[in-house]
Amino acid sequence: MTNPSTTSELGRAQLSGEPPGTMLALPVVVKDAAVTREQMFRLRHFHLGAPGAGDRLDILGDDFLPALLDPFRDVSRLRYQYPLVLFAAPSKGECSDLEELAQPLSAWLEQAITGFAPEPGAARVLKDHRAWIEHHLRTLLNGREGPMVAAAALEGAGRALQEHLGLKGAEHQQLGQDLGTLVSALPDGALMLGYGRYVALHLLVHVIRWWVVPRRERFEKEVQKCIRGLDELLEVEHGKSDEAIEPRMARDSVGLGGTRFDPLALSTVMDHSRGARVMAPERRTRIEKTLRILESWQPDPILIRFIHAETITGDWLSENPVAASVIDPEPCARATVLFDEQARRLAEIFGAVRVARLEIDRIYDPALHDPWFANFDWEGFSQEELLLVPAVIALESANKLAGPDLRAFSRLLSSGRPVQILVGVQAYNDPGAGPDESPFHHFRTELGYLGMAHRQAVVAQSSPARYEHLICCFAASFGATRTSLHLMSSGLLPPGRLPTLSAWLVAGSAIESRSHPFFLVNPEAGDGFAASMDFRGNPQPKSDWPVHPFTYKDQNGSTVSVDLAYTFADHALLIERLREHFRVIPPSCDSDLLVPLQEYLTMDEDRASHCVPYLLAVDAGGTLHRVAVTRELAHACLDRRSFWRTLQETAGVRNRYVDQAVDRTRAEERSAAAAARERLQAEHAEEVEQVRRSAAGEAMQRLADVLLDLDLDAPAVKRHRVGRTEPPVPAGADEAPSVAEEAAAEPLPEEEAEDYQDPWIDTALCTSCNDCMKINPLLFIYNEEKQASLGDPRSGTYAQLVEAAELCPAKCIHPGNPLNPDEPGLDELLERAAPFNR
Repeated sequence: MTNPSTTSELGRAQLSGEPPGTMLALPVVVKDAAVTREQMFRLRHFHLGAPGAGDRLDILGDDFLPALLDPFRDVSRLRYQYPLVLFAAPSKGECSDLEELAQPLSAWLEQAITGFAPEPGAARVLKDHRAWIEHHLRTLLNGREGPMVAAAALEGAGRALQEHLGLKGAEHQQLGQDLGTLVSALPDGALMLGYGRYVALHLLVHVIRWWVVPRRERFEKEVQKCIRGLDELLEVEHGKSDEAIEPRMARDSVGLGGTRFDPLALSTVMDHSRGARVMAPERRTRIEKTLRILESWQPDPILIRFIHAETITGDWLSENPVAASVIDPEPCARATVLFDEQARRLAEIFGAVRVARLEIDRIYDPALHDPWFANFDWEGFSQEELLLVPAVIALESANKLAGPDLRAFSRLLSSGRPVQILVGVQAYNDPGAGPDESPFHHFRTELGYLGMAHRQAVVAQSSPARYEHLICCFAASFGATRTSLHLMSSGLLPPGRLPTLSAWLVAGSAIESRSHPFFLVNPEAGDGFAASMDFRGNPQPKSDWPVHPFTYKDQNGSTVSVDLAYTFADHALLIERLREHFRVIPPSCDSDLLVPLQEYLTMDEDRASHCVPYLLAVDAGGTLHRVAVTRELAHACLDRRSFWRTLQETAGVRNRYVDQAVDRTRAEERSAAAAARERLQAEHAEEVEQVRRSAAGEAMQRLADVLLDLDLDAPAVKRHRVGRTEPPVPAGADEAPSVAEEAAAEPLPEEEAEDYQDPWIDTALCTSCNDCMKINPLLFIYNEEKQASLGDPRSGTYAQLVEAAELCPAKCIHPGNPLNPDEPGLDELLERAAPFNR
């Protein structure tokens, strides 16, 4: 299966023909401190839940939407993944890519049109009106429950497009040809499905077809193969019997009669032996019984049985030839019984196939196999055999599972029977709350977390609004052949006074607001949550709330750009029965105690008790409003965040123990690095001290040697050689050199050559003060540790070397001797450099 995307679908939704919008702005009003104090008094009492406090504040208009959802207000211009094109199951029975099973109509149209008209100018009219066809089909399917034949739907959309455009002549003919080519590109058996009330059930039926139909075909072929194999065994055995060579059969086979031929005498002299032992009677009886079972078996045309308490309405289920409906007030309890009944009937045919294989291979051992087949039931079925049992789907109510049906629900989850439990949940509601109770009076009952407590069950929380994730969950549950719990949020809202929003948009809002987070726990993947937990599909999974950029103008007319979080309170704003938890903040109210809800949720309890949280909402006229939130709803946000963090930790996305281990490792690495640095510094200081002591000893030795060899009668000799110069050429240079010239040509004495010093820098002592770099960045350069070293000595002067040595706070620059003997002021520079060359 292809991994579902983790990108926010709300962020990727498109608005067809969206005009450039104006920036939303808060109303500009005159602010008054006294008025603000009075308004804050009312707002605080409303926030704390004082009875009647909300009556003195403005209620929200029916057209208010969360600020981040305002661009999606016009449902007719909203583009999203539906309708879906559903492809027929292939004969191979396996699916490696979601696009093999289903694909959004928009993606299929683009792919198909580009396939037969890749040139930019080809099928121009059809390409330009691809979005129109998509919108037409979305509108058509939104009023229909269940899929329809894709070819018929597309043909109807093509005719509607031709009427809409009213083209004539060649353009009309070309468009007709392109539409015909487009329809022919649809695979055989393709269906088209819109977003509706039972879209999750339709997708489930589609996935079951993919999983079961090819397997049934293979099993039917296997049954016929076993029948042929057993027939051959009986025919061979029949050929060994006396009946096969009785006189009448011999006579009939010879075809002679009369008095000249005696078949009895012929039978007497014929050899009855066939060179093999006769089959044991018990084996023959077993084979004949197995053959009768195989030949009398008829496959069940029903693939799925839905068990529900009269929750499915409409005719789509009765019109489906592979599905059946079973009405029972306790779906989980009835599902257990129904599965056992179906498995008991199929155990006979599955056992017969297994016996036939053993007999055909001549490896059936009565002592070993008879007891095993005597107790053969569904727990002995292979995965392939379990998938051949008609799927049992229990459609349950979230409120009943959290109440009277909890025991049967728990027993079924713990049984291991491959029964699918589908629960439609209201993301904003609490399944554990009573019919007349507020959903925020208690911590929310998380049925998904309750299902995870049954460690060997597959638990998935998903939504048809993200069809990829939903199909992945269905496929994982069928592949695991375990009891599976599916918690679905379709986004459908009961009719009311609020504007009708797209159910896809509402379902997406539940996902974004952490009201209905996605997860899949599949024990088949391994023990422990680290192996079995799949957390993909959630937007911004490492954050508490998804955050999106938002820009507006404040009351002063200044442009404000913020990162706006989409919280549970934003989703609650879409629910009519929860509007009592919101009130409009008067535009003139200006207080530092009014804080955005996302900031309020991060405060400690003491600080939060002095503040009133708000979120941003927009009315149909495009006016931005601040909306105050009750403390009860704010606490509900904290409760949803708490469960979200639990899921994060379970999935390893934000694990406290991992964070602690990382912090400990970082601290240990820092400590080890500091100890290593101190050790290296100590070793370096010791080496420097040793070099200094050695250099001082050598200098004293040289001084002693000079003093001992000193000739007091000889003229003073300058010991510092600052460079070599050529002596002037005297007259008569062509003549033989004099004794003085020969002496001058001799090399310098060894002690004078050793007296010359190159400039150098003790880089390890550098403090990176940058003083030398300011003098000459070519003469002084930094290494990788940003410590100074000597560059090209020819790029600077000796005066710069001396100046840098004097400025260096670490005294690590040693000028040595000048390279240029003609540099002015050398005597003074040598005298200044002397302290740094010691």
